[in-house]
Amino acid sequence: MPLAFPSRLLALSACLIAAGPAMAEQVYEGTVGSARIVLALDDDGKGGVSGHYFYHATRLDIDLTGTHQGTALTLASEITGDHLALTQSGAGLAGTLTTAKGSALPIHLHSAAAPHDLPADLPPKLGLYETLQLSGLSLAPQQSVSLNGKTIRWYREGLTGLRLFRLESGYPAPAMAAINHALTRQQWSEVSAFLGCTGSDGHPGSEMSKADTPWLGAHAMSYTWSSSWSCARAAHPDFGTEGHSFDTVTGRELTLDGVLPFGKGPIPRADSDAWYSYRDKVFAPGLIALLRRYHPQEMKPPKAGDEDDCDYTQTDVWNFPAWSLGPKGLWVGAIFPRVMRPCDSPDWAIIPWSALKRQP
Repeated sequence: MPLAFPSRLLALSACLIAAGPAMAEQVYEGTVGSARIVLALDDDGKGGVSGHYFYHATRLDIDLTGTHQGTALTLASEITGDHLALTQSGAGLAGTLTTAKGSALPIHLHSAAAPHDLPADLPPKLGLYETLQLSGLSLAPQQSVSLNGKTIRWYREGLTGLRLFRLESGYPAPAMAAINHALTRQQWSEVSAFLGCTGSDGHPGSEMSKADTPWLGAHAMSYTWSSSWSCARAAHPDFGTEGHSFDTVTGRELTLDGVLPFGKGPIPRADSDAWYSYRDKVFAPGLIALLRRYHPQEMKPPKAGDEDDCDYTQTDVWNFPAWSLGPKGLWVGAIFPRVMRPCDSPDWAIIPWSALKRQP
């Protein structure tokens, strides 16, 4: 399912996980020289080891691959050129890190424990390594802004600089509390993604990662997060847009299937085989029919032989679109294969409110 922003983490994970069944990830913390680090390793049970580590000073993910023979581990990073020679002793690891310039630093690690200085409202599915990566970080309130008679306040995470707003007035207090809880989780998820994507030069691989100004309607609100990234060991640079929309009466996050359902009967459960079939056989053709009705010129297929034009009549580019709500209705963003990525997310692809199940 080609969702936009999280795909950079999926690509990075695919690069770091060794072939074959992996054992549970082992997480350690300790020092390299005088610097604090956290290190995580997966042993494939066949002598291969993969993993990653980060320095507390930067929190950026650094890749590791190597071998495991008895109690000895030999690891290397393509990003930094570091080489690690470690020996396992009980629940700890000790050895030497040799930098690309030849400097040798002692390593002392012990099994990591869950941190006590965690931010509130972290995403629920983070592992211990990612949790330690976020420990001690905070979101600082910034300026408040008035929009459509409502007030929002931006919050900034200091290490990455990533910003996202919270609602302060204009909607029922219980709904705002629920939405702000979700927004905080979404912001920490973006911070975790940022720290998990290191470029081949050792600097952040996220070239752009930001939320736009939200649309605040009477009974719904929406915003999009746009990103571009080039993670080390990933196949290629990429970019994407992800939208989030909320019911401002109940505080619940809206789904595209709820806003724009097609067919008869209930929509299959998300991520089930039936749901994927529904998106391909029912949803995408129905969406294309609406786009042809409201945007006939833009939805004309390319002329024969013109392979460089964007073909928005293909169902597969509309199966899992990015989307958001706005004053004119529902915006949907097509997602094309890499060779045609400039065709992604056309601005004109808006379905008016009158055609939606959910009214403004």
